[in-house]
Amino acid sequence: GIGEFMGFSPIVSGTGLIGWEFLNRTREKQQAAFAQSPSIARDSTQFAEQIQGVQTSEQLMDNHTLLRVALGAFGLDEDVNNRAFIKQVLDSDLTDGASLANRLADKRYLRLAEAFNFAGSDGPKIGGAGIESELIAKLDNLSSAEDLLLDRKLLRATLAGFGLDTNLSNAYFLQQVLESDLADPASFANRLSDKRYVELARTFDFHSKSQAGDDLYGFSRTFTDRLADLETAEDLLDDPDLLDSALRIFGLEKDFANLDRPDFLLNVLNSDPYDGNSFATQLEDKRYLALSNAFGFGDSGTETSKAEKLISRLNARTDTVEQVSDLFNDIGLTLAVMDFFNLPQGEGKITLARRIVGADRSDPNALINVYPDRRYHAFANAFDFKEKSDTRSYSQGFVAAIVGSYHDRQFENEIGESDTNMRIALSMERDLSLLVDRGGSGDTQWFSVMASAPLRSVFETAFGLPSSFGALDVDQQLVVFKDRSERMFGTDRVADFADPDMLDQLRRRFLLISDQNSAQSLSSGGGVVLALLSGAAG
Repeated sequence: GIGEFMGFSPIVSGTGLIGWEFLNRTREKQQAAFAQSPSIARDSTQFAEQIQGVQTSEQLMDNHTLLRVALGAFGLDEDVNNRAFIKQVLDSDLTDGASLANRLADKRYLRLAEAFNFAGSDGPKIGGAGIESELIAKLDNLSSAEDLLLDRKLLRATLAGFGLDTNLSNAYFLQQVLESDLADPASFANRLSDKRYVELARTFDFHSKSQAGDDLYGFSRTFTDRLADLETAEDLLDDPDLLDSALRIFGLEKDFANLDRPDFLLNVLNSDPYDGNSFATQLEDKRYLALSNAFGFGDSGTETSKAEKLISRLNARTDTVEQVSDLFNDIGLTLAVMDFFNLPQGEGKITLARRIVGADRSDPNALINVYPDRRYHAFANAFDFKEKSDTRSYSQGFVAAIVGSYHDRQFENEIGESDTNMRIALSMERDLSLLVDRGGSGDTQWFSVMASAPLRSVFETAFGLPSSFGALDVDQQLVVFKDRSERMFGTDRVADFADPDMLDQLRRRFLLISDQNSAQSLSSGGGVVLALLSGAAG
């Protein structure tokens, strides 16, 4: 088997349900060991390190290792040398129903094209491509090393992407790696001889994220579930985390640290921002007035604070504000942010704000660096704006998902070397989920089952159908499939088998009957041998 060349070879002890129980119980440990096999670990690390350099389908095709991992993640290993065909799949225009990837009956090719999306303008994306979208969303939205370390499934997928599975339980060590400042040669990750740890730290860049935690998203995460409990200025002052976040969003953390007047901030927060004689309105630095205005402790007429309105508006967005245009194209959010920072909103003021936010900070004469009102500077720092780039980038979620799927598929291939039915049992959940996620009518999904060799085998075996069943007209097959499904499982809908309990029932029946069929075949074969031997003896 291929395991001979990879190091660890997975073990299946027994057949049918007995074999499945053993495999299910030991799968996590076996897959972790399998991922450490030399060729698997080498391929995974190389993919994680080199995929960012792949900007075109030609570059992917020219890197045999990356192509092998990419194809392997979708179960298309056999096409690694079918270069012209795969390139045409990768370059398919997915908006054109007549393109090659859209026309192929085997939807694995479509999922490959969707994932790398070379013909699209919005870059690589995994969602709906057959690899857990929930996993990817989590990975791409991590804000700290703790978030990753607390999610074991997420951590396992991440470490697998770098061939570092053996460190799964070493949380303290991993936290030191993930929080390393890579700009510092003496940082923890930089001192390790294995440079995969540097790549791991660089991929997530938690150190920089911790430094940039003063933006509005950090403020929103801190206050979302706790803002409603703040009834007085004292409540805010008594909570060090909330107070620190509030001061940082206005750029006041250093100023306040140097103040030796203990009641200063209390007077600021209790000021009525609409009273020209209140404490905050008379301060030269208008950021203090903005702070008072944001929480409204001194404004008895407000029911919903500016901070609450902003957080609500921010959380209502389905996508993250990454570019200056993302903010200013959402006029409701723009006004909420300007209101939060107590910025004037009259004629030309939004244009001024956009000029300040979009200015080149590296230019000492840029408007953001010379404008005297520091509220605008706090406004500009409210988001982690990124430079627009035509360069394709592959998120950590994308990399981890592709590598994780590659590991799963290769593990299944190796299991299949000794037991084909066990391999099918391993892939059932993924194959059914993909089919159901594609949507379509109930009949359409049954036709998709018929077109999938593994799923057809599962249902035909579970339903006790003969090997000649596939020769019937497909409409007749549909009637039989739905009838048997209803009688045996109480449903004629494929989608219902995506439910974990239903899936387990289907898998167990498939394994039980396939094992019985194998035993009967062996018994029948033995009888033939005995008859032949008896005849020869006579």
